[in-house]
Amino acid sequence: MKVQVLSSALKDRRIRPAVFLYIHYMEDFLDEIPVDELAGERVVLRSLDRRDCDELYAVIESSREFLAEHLPWPGECLSAEDVFARVESWQMQAQMGNGACWGIFEKAGGTLRVAGCIIVGWVQWVHRSATVSYWLGERFTGKGLATESLKLVSQKLFSIGINRLELSAAVNNPKSIAVARRAGFSEEGVSRDFERINGIFRDHLRFSRLAGDD
Repeated sequence: MKVQVLSSALKDRRIRPAVFLYIHYMEDFLDEIPVDELAGERVVLRSLDRRDCDELYAVIESSREFLAEHLPWPGECLSAEDVFARVESWQMQAQMGNGACWGIFEKAGGTLRVAGCIIVGWVQWVHRSATVSYWLGERFTGKGLATESLKLVSQKLFSIGINRLELSAAVNNPKSIAVARRAGFSEEGVSRDFERINGIFRDHLRFSRLAGDD
């Protein structure tokens, strides 16, 4: 797309000055978000593929009621193929520079067990901003996995040029709120009726972290 636009522009001398502005503007964008493997003390984060989907679906299935309390999508994931469709969507977003997803794998006795996901979305390169969300299977909560994952992904995104990360958590979801605070995110306010879960509108607390924050 970029090559076609530039090629057309170069043929028209009337808009040639704009070409240089366009090139400069596009230098602020990444064509693809690198979903590199990230390792912490408790977790390894990496991209997901078809081989992970059966295990990830099992995590969703065993935590369906727990996840559905605060998330809108568990009812849409009814098979490993449904999970794979989501994985392909996340991969496409990463390839377009619009988002990304890392699988959260718990380190357990020399092996890795898939525990959930951490997802980046709404990437706006012109503003150097993005949103982030995360979820874990019920049996993996309370171990610090989400907090460590959020710190690792934040550091990765800041290293590639993102300046502002934003996340939100339902006001009745104290565990997710605690994760945001432990990972260095600052509370900004309340978004009223932010999300409709199980037919009920929920207020969310809005959090952000900047690249320059301590």
